[in-house]
Amino acid sequence: MRVREESRTACGLALAAALTTALANVAFAGSVRRTGMDFLNIPAGARPAALGSAYTALANDTLSLAWNPAGLASLPGREISAMRSQWILGSQYSFLGYGIPSRTGALAGSIAVLSQGEAEARGEDRQKIGTVKAQDRALSLGYGKKLGRWRAGVSAKLLKSALAGYKASGFALDGGLLYPASPSITIGFSIMNLGPGMKFLEQRDPLPLSLAAGAAWKLPGLGLSVALDLKHQPYDRKTTLSAGTEYRLAGALSLRAGYLSHLAAPASLRAHSAFAGLGAGFGVLLGGYQFDYALVPFGPLGDAHRLSLAMRW
Repeated sequence: MRVREESRTACGLALAAALTTALANVAFAGSVRRTGMDFLNIPAGARPAALGSAYTALANDTLSLAWNPAGLASLPGREISAMRSQWILGSQYSFLGYGIPSRTGALAGSIAVLSQGEAEARGEDRQKIGTVKAQDRALSLGYGKKLGRWRAGVSAKLLKSALAGYKASGFALDGGLLYPASPSITIGFSIMNLGPGMKFLEQRDPLPLSLAAGAAWKLPGLGLSVALDLKHQPYDRKTTLSAGTEYRLAGALSLRAGYLSHLAAPASLRAHSAFAGLGAGFGVLLGGYQFDYALVPFGPLGDAHRLSLAMRW
């Protein structure tokens, strides 16, 4: 009986693991999963997603915790931001952040959660024996400061993962720099998800370490911004190039579009969908409130919709 019970538990765990892997793989265009906590790669915020993830040099809000902590140094005032995304395969991704600037720098914290709902667990005889759940969380605390013309930032993350009753935890560090090369051009650099990895049961997987360099070109007279990002993920053996544009109309409405291209990746990445990598959306600024929407298509898997709301004062 004990052997049978362990077998059933293993079947349920395998099913949940398969769901987790599938979510991570299709979310990043079918990549071959080499790392753990792949949900850290999901773009936080509707604005960055609409820009094709070209946000390393544009980061200037609480979303900087997920892109480039140096952007926290550009916070003009207190800010609280929230994002809700109906992610693929019935999962949901949420982000909540709060930032406050001071004379000595800006401090911000956030929580990101990927909830993958329930999946049926079946035994060896294919009979339903219950349900399994999976959830990933990241709690971040970051600090950004202006150092002359440079802006620098660091953050630490507490990571937790739960899968079919099993749990794992870990931590990661992030860091970044921003440099305004001119009044209209900013360059940025970031290193994200630096840590010892996550051990789940008897297996330890590395975190999705990423190294990014970006540039942003703003033309205030035209209301136009153009951003480029080059990102390398050594453990996943991926290199991507992102490009995004934002056009601000009358100061209140912004239109956005972007594209993420895989320069070096497994063959399965490049054949996921004709629309893979595209992003589009808009933003509306009303007083101290910023509303953003983004649409990212995933071909036959459907579309991922993101809604973000930020309040600044």
